[in-house]
Amino acid sequence: MKTIVIVDDERSVRSGLSNLLMSEGYTVAAFACGEDLLADSATLARAALFIIDVRQPGMSGCELFKALTRRLEKPAGIIISGDGDENMQWYAISLGAIAFLHKPIDIDMLLEHIRREVYPG
Repeated sequence: MKTIVIVDDERSVRSGLSNLLMSEGYTVAAFACGEDLLADSATLARAALFIIDVRQPGMSGCELFKALTRRLEKPAGIIISGDGDENMQWYAISLGAIAFLHKPIDIDMLLEHIRREVYPG
């Protein structure tokens, strides 16, 4: 089954997004850092979409998304940030992210992007 992958170093964000998406019927995998995700080839193979926080210890969210674009064909990614500016937004989109969302996340907008990407009409 296709999985939505969440990568955020904040446990409360991982938990909140996981609970929300599972309540919407999605299968979810959550990671505290990009390095852990990249080491999990089974999850990478099942991933339908990635939700990645920009600022994390170790590998940044943008570095992680670049690594995903080298390993997977056109990964769908939503980059999230609590303090991202317009330059960061444009950079994320230039890497191929489908959206850049500011925290606190607009849940309706997040779900719209997910529905469009995971189950396109």
